[in-house]
Amino acid sequence: MNLTIPYTEENFLEFQEDIRFLINSEIRLKILGCLFNSAASIKQIEEKTSYSYSSILDNINKLEQKNFIYNIEDKFYLYNKTRLKLTNILYFNKSAKFLREKSDFLNQSLLDIHIDTLKDLSSLDGSEIIESNNVDLFKATETFQRSLMGFKFLKGIFPYFHPNHDDIISYWVDNDCTVELILPDEVSEAVKNFIIDYVPKSPGIKNKSVKLKPNDHNIEFAFTVSDKCFVAAFYTKNHQFNQNSVLVSTNEEAIKFGLKLFEEYEELCGDYVSLEDIIYPNGRGDNH
Repeated sequence: MNLTIPYTEENFLEFQEDIRFLINSEIRLKILGCLFNSAASIKQIEEKTSYSYSSILDNINKLEQKNFIYNIEDKFYLYNKTRLKLTNILYFNKSAKFLREKSDFLNQSLLDIHIDTLKDLSSLDGSEIIESNNVDLFKATETFQRSLMGFKFLKGIFPYFHPNHDDIISYWVDNDCTVELILPDEVSEAVKNFIIDYVPKSPGIKNKSVKLKPNDHNIEFAFTVSDKCFVAAFYTKNHQFNQNSVLVSTNEEAIKFGLKLFEEYEELCGDYVSLEDIIYPNGRGDNH
């Protein structure tokens, strides 16, 4: 369920006013925090916050006047719209923090503003940027490679045939994991050719859950999402793929962000080709 409010110019101005009203007073935020999950009396708020009764009462009155809370039988409750506003303020704060901390990285990166999921970056708060350096030239590439192995499921987009593709693709084929990838046509073809060549040499194919979705949309973005992590690599603003830095997060919110992002890109592309389709392009036949 989406708990955020789609903003028009009018309610965005209201949102700005609400932020100013709340952040100017720590006690107001503390009071609303006390009421977020359940109603409370002034005495209960006093016990939870250690603020004086008079200070709490004064700010309770201001919050009532602004229609943030209401009173029934000496207990105070949040309006549903207040809960939504607080959620939006949290998203806003997390997005602002992410943008502030990662500004140098993002200023050099190309973001597809037509993809709705990329407009909410609050889920990536706390992520880490891994960069190659003079000591470790392949640090970012190896980080991205590790995200392609050792998982229960993997979804993602990447624009090139990885230098260590033999280890990566054989892992997909030989292990019990789910793989769904969106690849440029030429990369998809290269992966399929490797699989066709590899399968006769493999003692046993454990995995039938590998699916490739070729695309010709020239997606200028790369990422993987698995049960373990979300890893993203960006194009620069001059449309060159940046192999020297990746953004990494193991947070559950970032993984959910990655899954939602994949679904959105998935709708832009054609049909999947499964591992079985690759191995048996004309069908299995009666002898298999």
